[in-house]
Amino acid sequence: MEHPVFRNLRSFIIYSGAWITVMGIHFSVLFFFYGLPLKYSVADSLVFNLIFALAATALWFVVRYSPPRSGSVWNILLNHLSSAALILVLWLGLSYLTLVTVFADETRYIGFMRDSIPWRTLIGLMFYLLTGLAYYLVVMYSDLQERLRAEARLNELLKESELNVLKSQINPHFLFNSLNSISSLTITNPEKAQEMVIRLSDFLRYSVSANNNKFVPLEKELENIQRYLEIEKVRFGKKLEYVNNIEPGCQAVMIPAMLLQPLFENAIKHGVYESTGTVCIETSCGTKPGVTVITMVNDFDPEAPRRSGTGVGLANIRERMRLLYHRTDLLEARVEGNKFRVNLKIPHQHE
Repeated sequence: MEHPVFRNLRSFIIYSGAWITVMGIHFSVLFFFYGLPLKYSVADSLVFNLIFALAATALWFVVRYSPPRSGSVWNILLNHLSSAALILVLWLGLSYLTLVTVFADETRYIGFMRDSIPWRTLIGLMFYLLTGLAYYLVVMYSDLQERLRAEARLNELLKESELNVLKSQINPHFLFNSLNSISSLTITNPEKAQEMVIRLSDFLRYSVSANNNKFVPLEKELENIQRYLEIEKVRFGKKLEYVNNIEPGCQAVMIPAMLLQPLFENAIKHGVYESTGTVCIETSCGTKPGVTVITMVNDFDPEAPRRSGTGVGLANIRERMRLLYHRTDLLEARVEGNKFRVNLKIPHQHE
């Protein structure tokens, strides 16, 4: 830890200003209260306070290497008693010798200095205590800041770990469904099975690269969703339709990687699987003050029995948004007749 007085120019100016103030008070007491001549008052206040200000800088090392947590109270007290005695003796001795040398023939002033040693000792002790306290406050503040930084780093690591867990849930979930479909197609339609394997390979290649990035452009995310829907269309054919209505300004918006995947998986699972007619998945994107809004609407059969799932989906997205943006109001989902609508808000500060 750097010396707080010499850490930067501002700290040095504050320290110097404090001692200049003390010098002014010292001069006023000697000149107005004791009635000492001007030259004695100026010299006395200058020499005594300047020497103590220099000696007090050494007190930092006593405080720095004797913090409250370093050992017993008695050891710390002994260290400070020793350093206080040393600093006071040096301070009084050097100040006295300097002024005696300057005013060698001024017996009246020399006598005043000799008589004032007791109260000067008390004042020096007070200066020692105040300076030591200030240094301890600096140490405690620095330790507090370091603990806060360490806590922030731990929280960030924890958040990254939670996000990685959530992202890792996506690929196995989709891969499980895709492999089941490929297994069925190898018997009924080998050519479509081969086509699906190729597209699945492209999809997984993006997924692996996306796991190294926290955010990706919406354009890249939609390209990967297109691959996913093409894979599913191999299986469902004309039963599945999809439409994109993306405003030009939305293409470059940065969103969490693989964020949209669970939405489309839900649409396939709860819409296309259970419907006997064509199901359209419509994706749109627009901007509003402070946020970019991604909306996805898909048809579904309200009368069809609900399919059971593993819980990966809206809860996954909501938790990732909470971790990344520290908000819980960014995902809205509701049923509108035979349509399911999801509104996803991306705050602009993460663009």
